[in-house]
Amino acid sequence: MARAITLSANAKVNLHLGIYEGRDERGYHRADSVMIALALCDQITAREADEITTTTTPSLDVPEERTLVARTAHALAEQFGIERGAHIDLVRNIPDKSGLGSASTDAATTIRALCELWGLDATDPRVVEIARRAGADVAFFLNPVPSWLDGVGDRLRETYPPLVGVPVVLARPVGGVSTPAAYAEFDRNPVTPVPVDAMAAALMASDVRLVAQNLFNNLAPAACVIEPEVGHVTEVLRGCDGVLAAQVSGSGSCVFGLCGSDDAAATAAAVASSHGWWSCVTHTV
Repeated sequence: MARAITLSANAKVNLHLGIYEGRDERGYHRADSVMIALALCDQITAREADEITTTTTPSLDVPEERTLVARTAHALAEQFGIERGAHIDLVRNIPDKSGLGSASTDAATTIRALCELWGLDATDPRVVEIARRAGADVAFFLNPVPSWLDGVGDRLRETYPPLVGVPVVLARPVGGVSTPAAYAEFDRNPVTPVPVDAMAAALMASDVRLVAQNLFNNLAPAACVIEPEVGHVTEVLRGCDGVLAAQVSGSGSCVFGLCGSDDAAATAAAVASSHGWWSCVTHTV
């Protein structure tokens, strides 16, 4: 029987996202991104095979060979001269166009699974470089501990103590927000970012309430322009008892709320569902 590696591909939320005006030669904005992983996850299984193939369930709106998972797998094999293949099976649970890192976590977890399957060192700088080239958040998911990344959100600056088990409510309107559209809207009406220092100090202290007080995302106004319901979701979650704070994650359209208890998270999720929004209760990991 072919050897198989199965790993969880965790979602993320941005506790701090500070986007700066201007783009680099690749068209990316400079960013400060502080992220934390969630228990909500996709699943990646990589099995020994003669060539690289992928299966995605539910399927995406692009051919399998053009998915980020497939392109990243081929890039890894080419970098290290791997002549054998793998079949990669992706089971998706994280909604896309939500700012939860779905494509990025799937690509990074594919890298981790293939490194184990092919006997590669996942900490090799060449592996990290493949992750950075794959996308802004991919490098974070190679080791998804609470982290601050700068550059374009792809260069690790600092990690923080684990902040495990914080109840989180997620709510998302029917309409999604594409990342390119969010950045284009930001360029039309840029918002000045605040320093990351306050969030970094809160995470160093493992102080959940201080983390909640310092949630920040200057891309949120752009998400609200593209999908106005995002603002409504945010206000509803902020008004729920036991929700310490709520903020848009990434470019949206998902809004997350840090909660004081599991019951508070469940109640907030029920309120969100009553509005016809997708909702989920999860925890930080």
